[in-house]
Amino acid sequence: MSRTAIVSLNFSLQGQGGHFYRQLIDQIVEFITQGKLKAHDRLPGSRVLASSLGISRSTVVNAYDQLIAQGVLVSKHKSGVFVAEQAGYITQSSRPVVSDSDTGETPPPSVIGFSSTSDAGRFPEKAWLRSLRTSWASVDPRVLDDSCPTGLPDLKQAISDYLYQLRGLACSPQQILITAGNRDALTLLRHALASLSPGSAWITENPAYPPIHRLLESWRPEGSARASMVLPVDEEGCCLPDETLTGAAPIVLLTPNRQYPTGISLGRARRQQWLALLQQRRCWLIEDDYDNEFVYSGRSTVPMMQADVSERTFLVGSLSKVLFRGLRLGFIVSPPACYSTLLESRRQLGGSAALPMQPVVAEFINNGEFARHINRMRRHYRQKRDELLRLLDQHLRPWFDWQAPSGGMHIVIRFREAMSASGRLSETATRDQVVARDLMNEGIRLQPLSLHFVGESADSQGFILGFTVPSMAAMSCMVTALKRYLIRADASA
Repeated sequence: MSRTAIVSLNFSLQGQGGHFYRQLIDQIVEFITQGKLKAHDRLPGSRVLASSLGISRSTVVNAYDQLIAQGVLVSKHKSGVFVAEQAGYITQSSRPVVSDSDTGETPPPSVIGFSSTSDAGRFPEKAWLRSLRTSWASVDPRVLDDSCPTGLPDLKQAISDYLYQLRGLACSPQQILITAGNRDALTLLRHALASLSPGSAWITENPAYPPIHRLLESWRPEGSARASMVLPVDEEGCCLPDETLTGAAPIVLLTPNRQYPTGISLGRARRQQWLALLQQRRCWLIEDDYDNEFVYSGRSTVPMMQADVSERTFLVGSLSKVLFRGLRLGFIVSPPACYSTLLESRRQLGGSAALPMQPVVAEFINNGEFARHINRMRRHYRQKRDELLRLLDQHLRPWFDWQAPSGGMHIVIRFREAMSASGRLSETATRDQVVARDLMNEGIRLQPLSLHFVGESADSQGFILGFTVPSMAAMSCMVTALKRYLIRADASA
């Protein structure tokens, strides 16, 4: 049983507000390492803590969310935020690293890690500046009036053209709503689908991005079984819901063209099964168009929305993933029949996608710089992928299996079945987390695959190696450090 909320912790925030987020994360981790916070302790509510510290509630919520994503905290539906069971493994030298995608800051220079975000060092700043000047030379007055609740029309038109030309999806600007990213998109869709399909459960893939699992778990209807909240992924992609599932048609969050983190695309037969399920009106689909700009061999599959005649598929996309993390812009493509409901949800929830950057992005797309940037980054990322594959083949074949991805921004490596589970690797059932913990002590940050799974899985042990951000020298350093660690582990077994 968890202890009651600890409101007497001596938080002390100093300096300017922009640093409060990092300080709060650091101090929570410090309390855990010092034993002031233990597994199952409930933290103060975000409103209570924000009020006591004199800071905005969003700062506290963002800090909690970051630590939840790191596995340090866990959110329990209608109960609060608690210290996670596994948080005890944190030591002074293995502290969770604050994501620079959330803070705009970089990790300490003593820590290097794999990352699958955009490579900011290759961003075309001069071309962006030209687009900024051109777009704001005669800016649409609606930008200044903040009177575009669904997004700037020029940007919606540009996205419509881009989706048709590069992704093969035919949609009109009147189907597009600009968002502040995936979280904003999911919040909007949850609100809209509560009207379109009352009582529907939300289901996602297993494995998936950990914050998605936690978010959907917090949305789980009272009394529903957790087992119905995730669908396994096999070699053909995401499996279909159990035919015995009763109640309102579920809402399924799917990454069909490149599943995260496995990289698997829906096979042709499985894709047809999902489309048949939609036509039978037995589900709603939120299609996350993840990672599909960077294809290194063959062509990206056309989004499922293009083939769905039932008008029950919403496409969610991100511009930040391609351009830069701080942009915070994405979009939803809605079926025409559902757009008015989505617009009403936007009106009720309020706008969150900042307008000032939207004219710049529209100009950047329309003048061709966006397509040129994607092409350059595709070549750049392919070179990095090939180098990482070479390093893996040279150093890690005895311990891991992997497949060369045909696209995307990361490689998944899995422990071989024959690998010894004795010695240091037997301290916990999740050996990838043990390795990640120990290598963090050496300044190497790894992303354990097991954290992306709900429940046990035979192939859940391994690592997600993002190759888009680290330099080739850094990747070599990290791969050889992992090799040395595993040699030592084998020797002590």
